[in-house]
Amino acid sequence: MAVLRFFATAGACAAAALAIGQFMQTGVSRASATPVALPETYPEAPMMIGPMPETAPPAAIAFDRPVQMRAPAPLTRLPVPEARTACDLSFSAEARAGAMAALRLDAPCAPEARVVLRHQGLSVTLLSDAQGRAEALFPALAERAVFMAEAGGETAIASVDLPDMAEWQRVALQWRESDGVSLHALAPGGKPGGAGDLGLATPGTAGATGARVTALGHAAAPAARLAQVYSAPVEEARSLRVEIEVTERNCGAPVLAEMVRSDGVGGLSSLDFEVTLPGCEALGELLVLQNLGAELTLAAR
Repeated sequence: MAVLRFFATAGACAAAALAIGQFMQTGVSRASATPVALPETYPEAPMMIGPMPETAPPAAIAFDRPVQMRAPAPLTRLPVPEARTACDLSFSAEARAGAMAALRLDAPCAPEARVVLRHQGLSVTLLSDAQGRAEALFPALAERAVFMAEAGGETAIASVDLPDMAEWQRVALQWRESDGVSLHALAPGGKPGGAGDLGLATPGTAGATGARVTALGHAAAPAARLAQVYSAPVEEARSLRVEIEVTERNCGAPVLAEMVRSDGVGGLSSLDFEVTLPGCEALGELLVLQNLGAELTLAAR
C-alpha cells in the first residue's frame, strides 16, 4: 500500500514539471513575436548667432555727477546746567528778655533772597543780605518755641525755651501783600490816636517788661507776608482794633488777615477775616475793625 502511494506521488510531480516547462516555452515565444513601437526623434533646427547690435551707453544719473562738498554748519553749544549743591543752612534761636527769641539764619546759597519764618501758625518773610544772612527778634507764642526757616529751597528748624512766657499775653495780626494795615491796643479811658493808644507808631512802655507792638516781615520780599504782634503783661487789659488805610496799592482790593492770640500758658486761638476796601476815590480813609479781642475770646471757647 505504501509502495502504491509513492508511485502516485512521483507521477503527479512529473506531470507538474512537464506542464511548467511547456508554459515557459509558450510565453517566451509569444513575447518575442510581439513588435514594440519606438518614438520618432527629430533633430533641432540650427540657430544662427551673429554680433550683438551696439547701443548707446545709459545717460549719467544724478549719483554719477560730482557734488561740491560743503563745510558742516557749526553746532550750537548748549549751556551745561550747574549741579545743585546743598545750601548748608545754619539756623539758631536764643532766649531774650520779655519772652523774645533772637533768630539768626545763615544761608550761603541764598544771598539777597526771600526767607520765610514760621512759628505757631505765623508766617513772615524776610530778605537775606549779600552773604545770605537774616536776623529777627521774634515775640514767641509758646514757652517751648519752635521756629522753622526756609531759604534756598531748604528748611531748618531751631527751638528755644522761654521760661517767662507765662508772664505775657500776645496777639498777632498777619496778612499778605497789602500796605496800610496796623494793629492797635487801646487802654481803658484812652482815645484812638491819642493817649493810651498803643500801636507801631506810638512807643510802648520803656524797657522789656512793658506793652508794645512789634513789626515782623520785610514788605519788599517777593510774595511778602507781614505781621504785627501786640505784647503785654498778662494782668494788663486793652481793647484791640485793626486799622486799614486806603492807599493806591490796596484801594478796591480785598484784604485777608488772621489774628492769633496766645494766653501765655500754651493756649492759642485764631480769627480769620476778609474785607474789601473802598475804591481809589477814598484814598487816605481808614477802615476800622473794633472789639477783636472779644471775638478772639469767643473763638477760643
